[in-house]
Amino acid sequence: MDEIFGEDCFINDVTWKRQTSSGFKGKNIMGKNHDNILIYSKSNDILYNTEYIPYTEDYIQQRFCHFEIINGKKRYFKDAFLGTATTKETIENLKAQNKIYYTNTGAMRLKVYLDETEGIPLDDVWIDINAVNSQADERVDYATQKPEALLERIINASSNKGMVVADFFGGSGVTATVANRLGRKFIHTDININSIQTTRDRLLAAKAEFDIREIKDGVSLYRNPVQTMERLKKLIPGLRNEDALDKFWEGSIVDTKYGMTPVYLPNLMDGSTRVLDKPLMNRIIREAMPDLPDNTKRVIVYYIDIDNREEIERFIREQGNPLVTIELRDLKQVLDNVVVEDLAEWEVSEESNGLFSGWKVEIKQFQSDRVRQKIYEINQKNQLQVLQQKAKGKEKTFTPILVSDEGLETIEWISLDCTTAERSAPWHSDSEIKIDKLGYVIKNGTKTTDYWDACIRCDHKPLRMKIRNICGDETVISL
Repeated sequence: MDEIFGEDCFINDVTWKRQTSSGFKGKNIMGKNHDNILIYSKSNDILYNTEYIPYTEDYIQQRFCHFEIINGKKRYFKDAFLGTATTKETIENLKAQNKIYYTNTGAMRLKVYLDETEGIPLDDVWIDINAVNSQADERVDYATQKPEALLERIINASSNKGMVVADFFGGSGVTATVANRLGRKFIHTDININSIQTTRDRLLAAKAEFDIREIKDGVSLYRNPVQTMERLKKLIPGLRNEDALDKFWEGSIVDTKYGMTPVYLPNLMDGSTRVLDKPLMNRIIREAMPDLPDNTKRVIVYYIDIDNREEIERFIREQGNPLVTIELRDLKQVLDNVVVEDLAEWEVSEESNGLFSGWKVEIKQFQSDRVRQKIYEINQKNQLQVLQQKAKGKEKTFTPILVSDEGLETIEWISLDCTTAERSAPWHSDSEIKIDKLGYVIKNGTKTTDYWDACIRCDHKPLRMKIRNICGDETVISL
Protein backbone atom coordinates (compact mmCIF):
# COMPACT_ATOMS: atom_id res chain seq x y z
CA MET A 1 0.00 0.00 0.00
CA ASP A 2 2.88 2.35 0.76
CA GLU A 3 4.33 1.59 -2.67
CA ILE A 4 1.02 2.17 -4.47
CA PHE A 5 -0.26 5.26 -2.65
CA GLY A 6 2.83 6.55 -0.82
CA GLU A 7 3.60 6.58 2.89
CA ASP A 8 2.29 10.13 3.24
CA CYS A 9 -1.16 8.97 2.09
CA PHE A 10 -1.64 6.55 5.00
CA ILE A 11 -4.56 7.81 7.11
CA ASN A 12 -5.48 5.23 9.72
CA ASP A 13 -5.48 1.61 10.82
CA VAL A 14 -8.92 0.33 11.80
CA THR A 15 -9.25 -2.64 14.14
CA TRP A 16 -12.32 -4.73 13.36
CA LYS A 17 -13.26 -7.12 16.15
CA ARG A 18 -15.07 -9.97 14.45
CA GLN A 19 -17.14 -10.80 17.56
CA THR A 20 -17.18 -14.55 16.93
CA SER A 21 -13.80 -15.87 18.06
CA SER A 22 -11.86 -18.31 15.92
CA GLY A 23 -10.85 -20.17 19.07
CA PHE A 24 -7.56 -20.89 20.76
CA LYS A 25 -4.71 -22.46 18.81
CA GLY A 26 -3.09 -23.85 21.92
CA LYS A 27 -3.07 -23.44 25.67
CA ASN A 28 -0.36 -20.76 25.53
CA ILE A 29 -1.74 -18.81 22.54
CA MET A 30 -4.46 -16.16 22.53
CA GLY A 31 -7.45 -16.53 20.25
CA LYS A 32 -7.31 -14.46 17.05
CA ASN A 33 -10.38 -12.30 16.78
CA HIS A 34 -9.66 -9.15 14.77
CA ASP A 35 -8.71 -7.90 11.33
CA ASN A 36 -6.85 -4.73 10.41
CA ILE A 37 -8.26 -2.40 7.77
CA LEU A 38 -5.72 0.05 6.34
CA ILE A 39 -7.00 3.39 5.09
CA TYR A 40 -5.08 5.30 2.43
CA SER A 41 -5.96 8.29 0.26
CA LYS A 42 -5.08 9.01 -3.35
CA SER A 43 -4.31 12.65 -2.52
CA ASN A 44 -4.74 15.28 0.18
CA ASP A 45 -8.28 15.87 -1.07
CA ILE A 46 -9.97 13.34 1.21
CA LEU A 47 -13.65 12.47 1.15
CA TYR A 48 -15.01 11.28 4.48
CA ASN A 49 -18.65 10.95 5.49
CA THR A 50 -18.94 10.63 9.26
CA GLU A 51 -20.60 7.37 10.26
CA TYR A 52 -22.43 7.05 13.58
CA ILE A 53 -22.98 4.09 15.89
CA PRO A 54 -26.47 4.04 17.46
CA TYR A 55 -26.61 4.69 21.21
CA THR A 56 -27.17 1.67 23.44
CA GLU A 57 -30.14 1.70 25.82
CA ASP A 58 -27.74 1.87 28.79
CA TYR A 59 -26.01 4.90 27.30
CA ILE A 60 -29.32 6.66 26.66
CA GLN A 61 -30.55 6.05 30.21
CA GLN A 62 -27.28 7.22 31.74
CA ARG A 63 -26.56 10.27 29.58
CA PHE A 64 -29.92 11.49 28.23
CA CYS A 65 -31.34 11.73 31.72
CA HIS A 66 -33.01 15.15 31.39
CA PHE A 67 -36.29 15.89 29.69
CA GLU A 68 -38.71 18.71 29.12
CA ILE A 69 -42.27 18.88 27.83
CA ILE A 70 -42.53 20.55 24.43
CA ASN A 71 -45.89 20.64 22.66
CA GLY A 72 -47.16 17.98 25.00
CA LYS A 73 -44.29 15.53 24.29
CA LYS A 74 -41.22 14.58 26.31
CA ARG A 75 -37.89 15.52 24.70
CA TYR A 76 -34.90 13.86 26.31
CA PHE A 77 -31.51 15.58 26.28
CA LYS A 78 -28.06 15.41 27.78
CA ASP A 79 -25.97 18.35 28.90
CA ALA A 80 -22.60 18.85 27.23
CA PHE A 81 -19.63 21.14 27.88
CA LEU A 82 -20.21 24.49 26.21
CA GLY A 83 -16.59 25.45 25.73
CA THR A 84 -14.74 28.37 27.24
CA ALA A 85 -14.18 30.00 23.84
CA THR A 86 -17.89 30.21 23.02
CA THR A 87 -18.73 33.81 22.09
CA LYS A 88 -21.47 35.84 23.70
CA GLU A 89 -23.27 36.05 20.35
CA THR A 90 -23.28 32.26 20.02
CA ILE A 91 -24.65 31.87 23.56
CA GLU A 92 -27.49 34.32 22.80
CA ASN A 93 -28.36 32.35 19.65
CA LEU A 94 -28.38 29.09 21.63
CA LYS A 95 -30.64 30.64 24.26
CA ALA A 96 -33.06 31.71 21.54
CA GLN A 97 -33.14 28.06 20.34
CA ASN A 98 -33.69 26.77 23.91
CA LYS A 99 -30.32 25.00 23.73
CA ILE A 100 -28.87 26.26 27.05
CA TYR A 101 -29.22 24.24 30.24
CA TYR A 102 -28.44 25.63 33.72
CA THR A 103 -27.14 23.25 36.38
CA ASN A 104 -27.97 23.46 40.09
CA THR A 105 -24.87 25.61 40.52
CA GLY A 106 -25.94 27.99 37.78
CA ALA A 107 -23.35 26.83 35.26
CA MET A 108 -24.34 26.95 31.58
CA ARG A 109 -24.29 23.71 29.62
CA LEU A 110 -25.31 22.83 26.05
CA LYS A 111 -28.51 20.85 25.52
CA VAL A 112 -28.10 17.92 23.13
CA TYR A 113 -31.50 16.47 22.26
CA LEU A 114 -31.72 12.71 21.69
CA ASP A 115 -33.99 13.11 18.66
CA GLU A 116 -31.48 15.44 16.99
CA THR A 117 -28.42 13.21 17.29
CA GLU A 118 -27.41 10.33 15.01
CA GLY A 119 -25.32 8.44 17.53
CA ILE A 120 -21.68 8.21 18.55
CA PRO A 121 -19.22 9.26 15.79
CA LEU A 122 -17.30 6.26 14.53
CA ASP A 123 -13.71 5.79 15.69
CA ASP A 124 -11.04 3.32 14.53
CA VAL A 125 -12.10 0.39 16.74
CA TRP A 126 -15.16 -1.44 15.38
CA ILE A 127 -16.79 -3.95 17.71
CA ASP A 128 -20.39 -3.96 16.50
CA ILE A 129 -20.14 -6.01 13.26
CA ASN A 130 -20.12 -9.79 13.34
CA ALA A 131 -18.29 -12.04 10.91
CA VAL A 132 -20.40 -14.09 8.46
CA ASN A 133 -21.42 -17.21 10.37
CA SER A 134 -22.46 -20.57 8.93
CA GLN A 135 -26.19 -19.79 9.25
CA ALA A 136 -26.16 -16.30 7.72
CA ASP A 137 -28.47 -15.73 4.74
CA GLU A 138 -25.73 -13.81 2.94
CA ARG A 139 -23.24 -16.67 3.19
CA VAL A 140 -22.09 -18.08 -0.18
CA ASP A 141 -19.46 -20.52 1.15
CA TYR A 142 -16.51 -18.41 0.00
CA ALA A 143 -13.53 -18.72 2.32
CA THR A 144 -12.66 -15.01 2.58
CA GLN A 145 -16.21 -13.64 2.53
CA LYS A 146 -16.70 -10.43 4.53
CA PRO A 147 -20.03 -9.31 6.02
CA GLU A 148 -22.10 -6.87 3.98
CA ALA A 149 -22.46 -4.58 7.03
CA LEU A 150 -18.68 -4.11 7.08
CA LEU A 151 -18.49 -3.08 3.43
CA GLU A 152 -21.58 -0.89 3.82
CA ARG A 153 -19.80 1.10 6.52
CA ILE A 154 -16.60 1.43 4.50
CA ILE A 155 -18.37 2.46 1.28
CA ASN A 156 -20.70 4.94 2.99
CA ALA A 157 -17.79 6.56 4.82
CA SER A 158 -15.50 6.90 1.83
CA SER A 159 -17.76 7.59 -1.18
CA ASN A 160 -20.93 9.27 -2.37
CA LYS A 161 -23.69 8.01 -4.66
CA GLY A 162 -22.64 7.78 -8.30
CA MET A 163 -18.96 7.27 -7.50
CA VAL A 164 -16.99 4.19 -8.52
CA VAL A 165 -16.01 1.57 -5.91
CA ALA A 166 -13.29 -0.85 -7.04
CA ASP A 167 -12.19 -4.10 -5.41
CA PHE A 168 -9.18 -5.66 -7.11
CA PHE A 169 -9.20 -8.76 -4.89
CA GLY A 170 -12.96 -9.08 -5.16
CA GLY A 171 -13.48 -12.54 -3.66
CA SER A 172 -17.16 -13.37 -3.25
CA GLY A 173 -18.37 -10.01 -4.59
CA VAL A 174 -19.54 -8.42 -1.34
CA THR A 175 -18.04 -5.05 -2.30
CA ALA A 176 -19.71 -4.98 -5.72
CA THR A 177 -23.07 -6.09 -4.34
CA VAL A 178 -23.12 -3.54 -1.53
CA ALA A 179 -21.83 -0.76 -3.77
CA ASN A 180 -24.66 -1.43 -6.20
CA ARG A 181 -27.24 -1.39 -3.39
CA LEU A 182 -25.88 1.95 -2.14
CA GLY A 183 -26.11 3.60 -5.56
CA ARG A 184 -22.45 3.38 -6.52
CA LYS A 185 -20.87 2.03 -9.67
CA PHE A 186 -18.52 -0.90 -9.11
CA ILE A 187 -15.52 -2.73 -10.52
CA HIS A 188 -14.89 -6.31 -9.36
CA THR A 189 -11.63 -7.99 -10.31
CA ASP A 190 -10.21 -11.38 -9.38
CA ILE A 191 -7.92 -13.94 -10.98
CA ASN A 192 -9.92 -16.86 -9.55
CA ILE A 193 -12.72 -18.13 -11.81
CA ASN A 194 -14.75 -19.11 -8.73
CA SER A 195 -14.74 -15.48 -7.65
CA ILE A 196 -16.09 -14.31 -11.01
CA GLN A 197 -18.80 -16.97 -11.01
CA THR A 198 -19.85 -16.39 -7.39
CA THR A 199 -19.97 -12.62 -7.88
CA ARG A 200 -21.89 -12.93 -11.14
CA ASP A 201 -24.56 -15.10 -9.48
CA ARG A 202 -24.72 -12.72 -6.55
CA LEU A 203 -25.17 -9.63 -8.73
CA LEU A 204 -27.85 -11.35 -10.80
CA ALA A 205 -29.78 -12.15 -7.62
CA ALA A 206 -29.45 -8.47 -6.63
CA LYS A 207 -30.86 -7.41 -10.04
CA ALA A 208 -27.70 -5.39 -10.72
CA GLU A 209 -26.72 -4.23 -14.21
CA PHE A 210 -23.19 -5.22 -15.15
CA ASP A 211 -20.92 -6.51 -17.89
CA ILE A 212 -18.21 -9.14 -17.62
CA ARG A 213 -14.89 -8.29 -19.21
CA GLU A 214 -12.57 -11.25 -19.65
CA ILE A 215 -8.91 -10.26 -19.85
CA LYS A 216 -7.53 -12.17 -22.82
CA ASP A 217 -3.88 -13.06 -22.25
CA GLY A 218 -3.82 -16.11 -24.49
CA VAL A 219 -3.90 -18.53 -21.57
CA SER A 220 -6.67 -20.84 -20.46
CA LEU A 221 -6.06 -21.06 -16.73
CA TYR A 222 -6.52 -24.46 -15.16
CA ARG A 223 -8.59 -23.14 -12.20
CA ASN A 224 -5.72 -20.91 -11.03
CA PRO A 225 -2.11 -20.08 -12.00
CA VAL A 226 -0.54 -22.33 -9.33
CA GLN A 227 -2.32 -25.41 -10.62
CA THR A 228 -1.55 -24.39 -14.19
CA MET A 229 2.17 -24.21 -13.48
CA GLU A 230 2.16 -27.60 -11.79
CA ARG A 231 0.24 -29.20 -14.65
CA LEU A 232 2.35 -27.40 -17.25
CA LYS A 233 5.57 -29.08 -16.16
CA LYS A 234 4.02 -32.46 -16.91
CA LEU A 235 2.70 -31.43 -20.32
CA ILE A 236 6.04 -30.37 -21.85
CA PRO A 237 7.54 -33.58 -23.31
CA GLY A 238 10.84 -34.54 -21.73
CA LEU A 239 10.99 -31.66 -19.23
CA ARG A 240 12.80 -32.67 -16.06
CA ASN A 241 14.33 -30.97 -13.06
CA GLU A 242 18.00 -30.07 -13.44
CA ASP A 243 20.05 -29.33 -10.31
CA ALA A 244 22.92 -27.87 -12.36
CA LEU A 245 20.72 -25.00 -13.57
CA ASP A 246 19.83 -21.76 -11.84
CA LYS A 247 16.22 -21.39 -10.58
CA PHE A 248 15.62 -19.01 -13.50
CA TRP A 249 15.27 -22.13 -15.66
CA GLU A 250 12.31 -24.46 -15.13
CA GLY A 251 14.36 -27.53 -16.01
CA SER A 252 15.90 -29.14 -19.05
CA ILE A 253 15.17 -31.40 -22.00
CA VAL A 254 17.84 -33.88 -23.12
CA ASP A 255 18.19 -35.12 -26.71
CA THR A 256 20.93 -36.69 -28.83
CA LYS A 257 21.56 -33.63 -31.02
CA TYR A 258 21.80 -30.81 -28.45
CA GLY A 259 22.40 -32.68 -25.21
CA MET A 260 20.99 -30.86 -22.16
CA THR A 261 18.70 -28.00 -23.24
CA PRO A 262 17.66 -25.51 -20.51
CA VAL A 263 13.98 -24.50 -20.63
CA TYR A 264 12.55 -21.12 -19.58
CA LEU A 265 8.86 -20.86 -18.65
CA PRO A 266 7.08 -17.56 -17.91
CA ASN A 267 5.63 -17.39 -14.43
CA LEU A 268 1.83 -17.24 -14.84
CA MET A 269 1.59 -15.56 -11.44
CA ASP A 270 3.91 -12.73 -12.52
CA GLY A 271 2.30 -10.36 -15.03
CA SER A 272 5.69 -8.86 -15.94
CA THR A 273 6.74 -12.11 -17.66
CA ARG A 274 3.51 -12.58 -19.62
CA VAL A 275 4.83 -10.78 -22.71
CA LEU A 276 8.21 -11.66 -24.17
CA ASP A 277 9.70 -8.28 -25.12
CA LYS A 278 13.21 -6.89 -25.55
CA PRO A 279 13.82 -6.12 -21.83
CA LEU A 280 12.85 -9.68 -20.84
CA MET A 281 14.87 -11.18 -23.67
CA ASN A 282 17.83 -9.02 -22.62
CA ARG A 283 17.54 -10.41 -19.07
CA ILE A 284 17.64 -13.94 -20.42
CA ILE A 285 20.69 -13.21 -22.58
CA ARG A 286 22.64 -11.05 -20.12
CA GLU A 287 21.72 -12.56 -16.72
CA ALA A 288 20.62 -16.16 -17.15
CA MET A 289 22.59 -17.56 -20.10
CA PRO A 290 26.15 -16.66 -18.97
CA ASP A 291 25.78 -19.01 -15.97
CA LEU A 292 24.80 -22.02 -18.11
CA PRO A 293 27.19 -24.99 -18.39
CA ASP A 294 29.90 -24.49 -21.04
CA ASN A 295 28.60 -27.34 -23.21
CA THR A 296 25.14 -25.78 -23.65
CA LYS A 297 24.22 -25.63 -27.35
CA ARG A 298 20.54 -24.62 -27.18
CA VAL A 299 17.99 -23.06 -24.86
CA ILE A 300 14.20 -23.09 -25.24
CA VAL A 301 12.24 -19.97 -24.30
CA TYR A 302 8.47 -20.35 -23.97
CA TYR A 303 6.25 -17.29 -24.13
CA ILE A 304 2.54 -16.55 -23.60
CA ASP A 305 2.47 -13.44 -25.80
CA ILE A 306 5.28 -11.88 -27.76
CA ASP A 307 5.78 -8.18 -28.45
CA ASN A 308 7.09 -8.54 -32.00
CA ARG A 309 8.56 -11.89 -32.93
CA GLU A 310 10.64 -10.58 -35.85
CA GLU A 311 12.19 -7.86 -33.69
CA ILE A 312 12.90 -10.32 -30.85
CA GLU A 313 14.56 -12.75 -33.26
CA ARG A 314 16.66 -9.92 -34.72
CA PHE A 315 17.61 -8.84 -31.17
CA ILE A 316 18.71 -12.44 -30.45
CA ARG A 317 20.89 -12.52 -33.57
CA GLU A 318 22.51 -9.21 -32.67
CA GLN A 319 22.91 -9.62 -28.90
CA GLY A 320 22.86 -13.36 -28.27
CA ASN A 321 25.67 -15.89 -28.00
CA PRO A 322 26.30 -17.21 -31.54
CA LEU A 323 27.32 -20.58 -30.07
CA VAL A 324 23.98 -21.09 -28.31
CA THR A 325 20.71 -21.39 -30.26
CA ILE A 326 17.70 -19.69 -28.66
CA GLU A 327 14.50 -21.40 -29.75
CA LEU A 328 11.23 -19.52 -29.15
CA ARG A 329 8.07 -21.57 -28.51
CA ASP A 330 4.45 -20.52 -28.07
CA LEU A 331 3.22 -21.73 -24.68
CA LYS A 332 -0.42 -21.53 -25.80
CA GLN A 333 0.06 -24.64 -27.91
CA VAL A 334 0.89 -26.53 -24.71
CA LEU A 335 -1.78 -24.86 -22.60
CA ASP A 336 -4.50 -25.92 -25.04
CA ASN A 337 -4.10 -29.34 -23.42
CA VAL A 338 -4.34 -28.03 -19.87
CA VAL A 339 -8.12 -27.67 -19.74
CA VAL A 340 -9.98 -30.76 -20.89
CA GLU A 341 -13.53 -29.77 -21.71
CA ASP A 342 -16.35 -31.70 -20.13
CA LEU A 343 -18.57 -33.90 -22.28
CA ALA A 344 -22.35 -33.65 -22.42
CA GLU A 345 -25.18 -35.37 -24.24
CA TRP A 346 -28.32 -33.30 -24.75
CA GLU A 347 -31.55 -33.03 -26.68
CA VAL A 348 -33.12 -29.79 -27.97
CA SER A 349 -36.85 -29.64 -28.60
CA GLU A 350 -39.78 -27.25 -28.80
CA GLU A 351 -42.18 -27.45 -25.90
CA SER A 352 -45.73 -26.20 -25.52
CA ASN A 353 -48.08 -26.84 -22.62
CA GLY A 354 -50.32 -24.90 -20.31
CA LEU A 355 -47.39 -23.53 -18.33
CA PHE A 356 -44.72 -22.90 -20.93
CA SER A 357 -44.27 -22.35 -24.64
CA GLY A 358 -40.76 -22.20 -26.04
CA TRP A 359 -37.62 -24.35 -26.28
CA LYS A 360 -36.24 -26.99 -23.95
CA VAL A 361 -32.76 -28.45 -23.63
CA GLU A 362 -32.62 -31.73 -21.73
CA ILE A 363 -29.25 -32.95 -20.44
CA LYS A 364 -28.97 -36.71 -20.87
CA GLN A 365 -25.42 -37.21 -19.63
CA PHE A 366 -22.57 -35.09 -18.28
CA GLN A 367 -19.04 -36.36 -17.78
CA SER A 368 -16.21 -34.32 -16.22
CA ASP A 369 -12.75 -35.83 -15.87
CA ARG A 370 -11.74 -33.04 -13.49
CA VAL A 371 -14.69 -33.63 -11.16
CA ARG A 372 -14.13 -37.38 -11.13
CA GLN A 373 -10.42 -36.89 -10.45
CA LYS A 374 -11.22 -34.49 -7.61
CA ILE A 375 -13.70 -36.94 -6.09
CA TYR A 376 -11.15 -39.75 -6.45
CA GLU A 377 -8.57 -37.69 -4.54
CA ILE A 378 -11.10 -36.91 -1.78
CA ASN A 379 -12.07 -40.58 -1.48
CA GLN A 380 -8.42 -41.61 -1.27
CA LYS A 381 -7.77 -39.04 1.45
CA ASN A 382 -10.85 -40.02 3.47
CA GLN A 383 -10.08 -43.70 3.17
CA LEU A 384 -6.54 -43.12 4.44
CA GLN A 385 -7.86 -41.15 7.41
CA VAL A 386 -10.26 -43.98 8.31
CA LEU A 387 -7.43 -46.53 8.13
CA GLN A 388 -5.29 -44.35 10.38
CA GLN A 389 -8.13 -44.07 12.91
CA LYS A 390 -8.70 -47.83 12.84
CA ALA A 391 -4.99 -48.38 13.46
CA LYS A 392 -5.48 -46.42 16.69
CA GLY A 393 -8.31 -48.69 17.72
CA LYS A 394 -11.15 -46.37 16.77
CA GLU A 395 -14.21 -47.67 14.94
CA LYS A 396 -14.58 -45.71 11.72
CA THR A 397 -16.42 -46.44 8.49
CA PHE A 398 -15.39 -45.26 5.05
CA THR A 399 -18.24 -44.15 2.80
CA PRO A 400 -16.98 -43.09 -0.63
CA ILE A 401 -18.47 -40.25 -2.65
CA LEU A 402 -20.15 -41.78 -5.70
CA VAL A 403 -21.20 -40.26 -9.02
CA SER A 404 -24.09 -41.67 -11.02
CA ASP A 405 -23.62 -42.95 -14.56
CA GLU A 406 -25.44 -39.89 -15.92
CA GLY A 407 -23.29 -37.51 -13.83
CA LEU A 408 -25.97 -34.81 -13.70
CA GLU A 409 -25.31 -34.15 -10.00
CA THR A 410 -21.88 -32.76 -10.96
CA ILE A 411 -23.54 -29.82 -12.81
CA GLU A 412 -23.79 -26.55 -10.88
CA TRP A 413 -25.00 -24.04 -13.49
CA ILE A 414 -26.29 -23.93 -17.09
CA SER A 415 -26.80 -20.94 -19.38
CA LEU A 416 -28.35 -20.68 -22.85
CA ASP A 417 -27.36 -18.09 -25.46
CA CYS A 418 -30.13 -17.46 -28.01
CA THR A 419 -28.40 -14.44 -29.52
CA THR A 420 -25.35 -15.75 -31.37
CA ALA A 421 -23.80 -19.08 -32.33
CA GLU A 422 -20.30 -17.67 -32.88
CA ARG A 423 -17.97 -19.36 -30.43
CA SER A 424 -15.65 -16.37 -29.98
CA ALA A 425 -18.48 -13.86 -29.46
CA PRO A 426 -19.24 -12.45 -25.99
CA TRP A 427 -21.65 -14.63 -24.04
CA HIS A 428 -25.25 -13.48 -23.81
CA SER A 429 -27.23 -15.32 -21.14
CA ASP A 430 -30.86 -15.44 -22.30
CA SER A 431 -31.80 -18.11 -19.76
CA GLU A 432 -29.91 -19.74 -16.93
CA ILE A 433 -30.35 -21.99 -13.94
CA LYS A 434 -28.21 -22.74 -10.92
CA ILE A 435 -28.63 -25.86 -8.81
CA ASP A 436 -27.91 -25.32 -5.11
CA LYS A 437 -26.50 -27.91 -2.72
CA LEU A 438 -29.96 -29.23 -1.85
CA GLY A 439 -30.93 -29.67 -5.49
CA TYR A 440 -33.25 -26.64 -5.67
CA VAL A 441 -33.20 -24.52 -8.82
CA ILE A 442 -32.38 -20.82 -9.00
CA LYS A 443 -33.91 -19.54 -12.26
CA ASN A 444 -32.41 -16.37 -13.71
CA GLY A 445 -31.31 -15.28 -10.23
CA THR A 446 -34.63 -16.09 -8.51
CA LYS A 447 -34.73 -18.84 -5.89
CA THR A 448 -37.42 -21.51 -6.26
CA THR A 449 -38.53 -24.61 -4.36
CA ASP A 450 -38.38 -26.72 -7.54
CA TYR A 451 -35.98 -29.62 -7.90
CA TRP A 452 -34.01 -29.76 -11.12
CA ASP A 453 -35.59 -31.94 -13.82
CA ALA A 454 -32.40 -32.10 -15.97
CA CYS A 455 -33.85 -29.43 -18.30
CA ILE A 456 -33.37 -25.73 -19.01
CA ARG A 457 -35.96 -23.73 -20.91
CA CYS A 458 -35.93 -20.50 -22.92
CA ASP A 459 -38.32 -18.46 -25.04
CA HIS A 460 -36.26 -18.55 -28.24
CA LYS A 461 -34.23 -21.21 -30.02
CA PRO A 462 -30.94 -21.73 -28.14
CA LEU A 463 -27.74 -21.51 -30.17
CA ARG A 464 -25.09 -22.14 -27.52
CA MET A 465 -25.04 -23.71 -24.07
CA LYS A 466 -22.55 -23.15 -21.27
CA ILE A 467 -22.28 -25.74 -18.48
CA ARG A 468 -20.36 -25.20 -15.24
CA ASN A 469 -19.38 -28.23 -13.18
CA ILE A 470 -19.19 -28.27 -9.37
CA CYS A 471 -15.44 -27.58 -9.55
CA GLY A 472 -16.09 -24.32 -11.38
CA ASP A 473 -14.92 -25.30 -14.89
CA GLU A 474 -17.08 -24.09 -17.76
CA THR A 475 -17.63 -25.72 -21.16
CA VAL A 476 -19.30 -24.03 -24.14
CA ILE A 477 -21.34 -26.29 -26.44
CA SER A 478 -22.74 -25.35 -29.84
CA LEU A 479 -26.35 -26.44 -30.16
